[in-house]
Amino acid sequence: MFTLFWTWFVACQPPEKDSGFESVDCSADFRSSAIISVEDKDGAPLSDVSVTYTVDGIDGEYVEQWQNGSVVVGGEEAGEFVVNLYAEIPFENDPCCWDIGEAALEFTIEADECHVITQELDANLEWSVMCADAVDPDAECG
Repeated sequence: MFTLFWTWFVACQPPEKDSGFESVDCSADFRSSAIISVEDKDGAPLSDVSVTYTVDGIDGEYVEQWQNGSVVVGGEEAGEFVVNLYAEIPFENDPCCWDIGEAALEFTIEADECHVITQELDANLEWSVMCADAVDPDAECG
């Protein structure tokens, strides 16, 4: 009986200050994993970008686009990120052609004991031109 009481007494004692155990008070804040700035060829912010990403090979689900050309990927997700961005901008004077911008970013997001450590990145899209050929002779392209 003494052994049982002693075991309970020792197990229920708070850790000593020099034991290395520290209580951490974490906030309830929601932290973004990465904020990526996206611009068109002229340096203007893009707010209509197709974004997909993975974290450690698993498809990510949290993407938010802001009007200032920022894309938020990941919410409290840490690990190896691969982010794919794609944008189409139609030519003003030619409805058959578009500027196509693409980028693939790879980076690592770390976390402390409470939250991810948000990174801010710039996406340097590689631009090309795509034009459509219409099969229909009455179409605008052709």
